[in-house]
Amino acid sequence: MAGLCDDHPMRIALIGGKGGVGSSLVEAWRAEHELTVLDRGAAPLPGVRDVVGEADDPAALTAALEGAEAVVHLAAQLPNGSEAEQLPGTAAAIGVNVGSVLLAMRLSRRLGLRSFVHISSLDVFARYGEVPIPAGALPDATALYGLSKRLAEQALRLSLDGPAPTAEEGPLTITSLRLAFPTTAEAWPRWITPLRQEQAEPVLHTLEDGTPISSLHPEDLAAAVMAALRRERGGAYEAIAVTAAAHSIADDSAARLLGWHPRHVLGD
Repeated sequence: MAGLCDDHPMRIALIGGKGGVGSSLVEAWRAEHELTVLDRGAAPLPGVRDVVGEADDPAALTAALEGAEAVVHLAAQLPNGSEAEQLPGTAAAIGVNVGSVLLAMRLSRRLGLRSFVHISSLDVFARYGEVPIPAGALPDATALYGLSKRLAEQALRLSLDGPAPTAEEGPLTITSLRLAFPTTAEAWPRWITPLRQEQAEPVLHTLEDGTPISSLHPEDLAAAVMAALRRERGGAYEAIAVTAAAHSIADDSAARLLGWHPRHVLGD
């Protein structure tokens, strides 16, 4: 399937587009691209078409996706509290972090979209941010958030194993972007939690040996997501690590498949 041209303004739907990552993408793109934002938040965003609704509502998703060429799925139930405290919300977390992703992907295929970007996380690796992740390592997280992101990736990958289950579903390029510590321009290189109720001073993460891990600057984030939306290299499905700290994981997929390199790195 032909890719989306680099100089072509795009019609992009952002599912869950009023959180931290989504807001930074809107800020970066709304002057050049035609954006539709689906979010439960009712406060309007200037310069975009607003659809108020839930990420797992087929009618709201259809309204957001109609007319779009590409979609970024950002909606997620984030980790809040200890694993024990999160346990009662397991089914709800899987519903948002896995179910709404698969639903949005299948509706995108039915509506003829060309590119689907799933915002995943390097939390799919249980010890990411503690020790360097070696080349070829497989996701191994069992904590709820990381596990739910693993499951979403697997659902997307498995959905391409055979023909689409309905004749109405067409081809779609699907990319999971495993982000590491996306932050604001003001906080960079430190990370600031997207959970308002847990808001604190920005922190600079370090590996167990004390090596600092730079957070992901919003300019680099927007460039990576746009490159994923226009991706032509690789297979129909790819999972790609996106980090400003190359020493934290031995994975060159962003450079190899997207031509992406972070511009904001510690030491510059």
